[in-house]
Amino acid sequence: MKNRRIALLYASAGTGHKTAALALSRWFEKESPGCETLCLDTLDFTNALVRGFYARSYLEMVRRAPRLWGYFYDTFDEPEAADGIVAALNELTERLHLNRLIERLEAFAPDALLFTHFFGAAAVAEQLQPHRPVFYVNTDFLSHVFHRSRRFTGWFVASEETRLQYEADGIDMARVVVSGIPVSPRYLSLPSKEEARRNLGLSGKDPVILVMGGGIGVGPFEEVVASLVGDERLTVLAVCGNNKKIKARLEETFDGAENLKIFGFVDAIENHYVASDLIFTKPGGLSTSEILCSGTPMIIVDPIPGQEQRNSDYLLDRGAARILFDYRSARAKAKALLADEEALRKRERDAAALARPEAGRTVVREILSRIGS
Repeated sequence: MKNRRIALLYASAGTGHKTAALALSRWFEKESPGCETLCLDTLDFTNALVRGFYARSYLEMVRRAPRLWGYFYDTFDEPEAADGIVAALNELTERLHLNRLIERLEAFAPDALLFTHFFGAAAVAEQLQPHRPVFYVNTDFLSHVFHRSRRFTGWFVASEETRLQYEADGIDMARVVVSGIPVSPRYLSLPSKEEARRNLGLSGKDPVILVMGGGIGVGPFEEVVASLVGDERLTVLAVCGNNKKIKARLEETFDGAENLKIFGFVDAIENHYVASDLIFTKPGGLSTSEILCSGTPMIIVDPIPGQEQRNSDYLLDRGAARILFDYRSARAKAKALLADEEALRKRERDAAALARPEAGRTVVREILSRIGS
């Protein structure tokens, strides 16, 4: 049998979609040695105007007008929206600017395609099916109507709650697999807390608190760090993602703070998760899935209306997270939770019930089974 070829496509709006695609690539290599994968950013195949508008408009909206982003996200999350003017304009943009992507894919000749972001997905599926099956992999705990185009061969979803959304749309449930959100195979064998702390150069027995602003570094990041750093008995790890301005401000504001370590974008962030006793985080689907696998209790900070708010609601509803209401009280919230052993153990049990470290394996084995038959 010839080696399989799999195309993995994402859009660089945020970082979770790319991280999921790369994780799946590693899973294909692990499960099917010799399998050739190709990871592509669909926005790289549009012109500069479309690429700049699409990526920058999302980033600027979630940073400066998050409620506006939430309004658009919720307003167009209705089945009727799939046939509405916004969806039509979105699809027209995709059709006009994805010819080079289609040519690249045809040259690669994949046995299957997996999208982790909806940009270009439906248009590509329409052109390449039925001879090349196209699947969609959800990277949030709940789905949006734009993810549920009936042109796809099948879907991989994060939760039973998401599966019910597809069922309500009248989609054939044989085409929907509850896999979880795919994380790297590294999350199958995480280091011990002691080893993770050694890897990060941490010593001592003081509690370690991780603060994350997501891959794009948004939210009340500085305020949370400021509250925590005020207690010298806490060791604070601040991961700023790709936001270089925030990183520079933290380095200037807290110059000389011995209990603070500042990082930019961290690829292999599992050491930070495991080394920590508590994590303050934005509720991105991919990052919170990784945290669930680490078992470290998390406190959600300032969810963006839209997909992050839904992720937050999902995690809170299942007892796998707490939420921070006032940024100035981050230190008090952290110390109260760390002092409550029973509450910590409950968070860990609830997180373990949701953790899906083998989600990528589930996706890969299902794909290989389908294209093999």
